[in-house]
Amino acid sequence: MSYIIKRKIMKYAIGAIIATICWMIILSLIPMPEERVRLYDCGMAEWHPDIPQDVKEACRQRFRQNPPGPLT
Repeated sequence: MSYIIKRKIMKYAIGAIIATICWMIILSLIPMPEERVRLYDCGMAEWHPDIPQDVKEACRQRFRQNPPGPLT
């Protein structure tokens, strides 16, 4: 490879590294969004491992109060 080609490759590589570092700094300065309301599907509450236990209990109480009707 000639010296000019190596120099261009290095210029692009250094530019990409600097752009990545700047992007990381910008992302670290942006505040995280506030926690939003989480919606859970009670149909998945019994078997899905990622649904918290208190949500599972609330879904069980909801089903006891309003049992699902027949499927049509």
